[in-house]
Amino acid sequence: MVLAVLLILLIVFCSPASAKEPTWIQNVSEEYITDLAVSEDGSRVVVGTSMGGLYLYDGNGSLLWSERYKGTMSVGIASDASLIVSGESESSEKDKGTLRVYDRNGTLAWRRHTGWISGFGISEDLGRIAVGNRLGQVVVYDHEGSEEFLEDNLLKRYSPVSALALSADGIYAGYSLLEKTPAIYLINVDTWGIRTISSAFREYGSAVHTIRFTGNGTYLLAASGEGSTDKAYLFTNRGVMRWNESIPHIHDMEISSDGDLCVIGSDDGCIRVYDTAGNLSWTRCMRGAIQTLSITPQGDLLVAGSEEGEIYLMDSEGAFVWMYTPQRFPRATIQAAQISSLGSAVVTVVNRNEILYFTGEPDPPIDVTLPEESDQEASQIPEEALQEPPFPVRFFGGAIPYSDCGSELIRAFQPLQ
Repeated sequence: MVLAVLLILLIVFCSPASAKEPTWIQNVSEEYITDLAVSEDGSRVVVGTSMGGLYLYDGNGSLLWSERYKGTMSVGIASDASLIVSGESESSEKDKGTLRVYDRNGTLAWRRHTGWISGFGISEDLGRIAVGNRLGQVVVYDHEGSEEFLEDNLLKRYSPVSALALSADGIYAGYSLLEKTPAIYLINVDTWGIRTISSAFREYGSAVHTIRFTGNGTYLLAASGEGSTDKAYLFTNRGVMRWNESIPHIHDMEISSDGDLCVIGSDDGCIRVYDTAGNLSWTRCMRGAIQTLSITPQGDLLVAGSEEGEIYLMDSEGAFVWMYTPQRFPRATIQAAQISSLGSAVVTVVNRNEILYFTGEPDPPIDVTLPEESDQEASQIPEEALQEPPFPVRFFGGAIPYSDCGSELIRAFQPLQ
């Protein structure tokens, strides 16, 4: 009887985190993928490359249209896929760069010469597009290409933009420059008001390399640093610092629309999630540095990709939904990952030239219904059933090695002291 109970508990609480297979795969040969974006429902995927390639795929992996230019591409897409934007950085020496916007059919709607693009941000509906260049100029355009904001400080000319972001509603923009004393310049695009956040960076003096906004711009998550250790900060849109943390070199970070999930991926292979008060909510670690992160606006789903090729989809509490590790020779590395706003699709880049598309839901589970058997048969456990499978298992909302399930069960059912 005891053995039967233990078997049931092992099945219920130590079930494997669901494996996953890509729905489709596409290769971009002889060039590197530099950016990707996915529409709200996952029905469209836009990809930019290092050799000026711009590709739009549908949700089945079919190429709908493509364009070819000369420079490295940054890309974005409206939530309903009605507009696609590309930012081309052609030549830093000649300060050449171009912003282009297309309709869903690939017809060029408008373009603007921006100078070499070093910062790029879009609102959710592509109603506003922010661009920063190597001269330190920042421009915000509306969806028709009209300038809504321009910052060109002659005293800071030739200080390139090191980081730039735009809130999902398009009201707030934030940028930083490569200057002696770093600062974040927080812009209200509607009023043209500018607030400077600088005191937090005076102690370390390291460049700000990443900026992320909550949906309405209430909070701003930023990272600065140039060595093995970075600093992460959370500010309000009034410039008040809520918290800061020293973290191994930060590769990527994301923040939910309400700011309750501040997700940070670092060089030590760990994902750290903080709340608005700076409390560490949970941590998960992967093999290799966390190269890329993406979350749904509401923060209910999070995808992460690692230097060692692991792809994890997790919920807001860090529990695994599914995982996948592509097998490539000599190795697989995940450079980029994006999850659609509705959580219905995950798109990743492997080894810089391969696109993997997943549906958000896990694959159907394997039926583990046990046949009826006698007590004597139940006590005879086959040797192969005791072997450890090559995946972590789920236990009370977390993932642990399969071999630890027994000790976890013993610990869980020990009488309280």
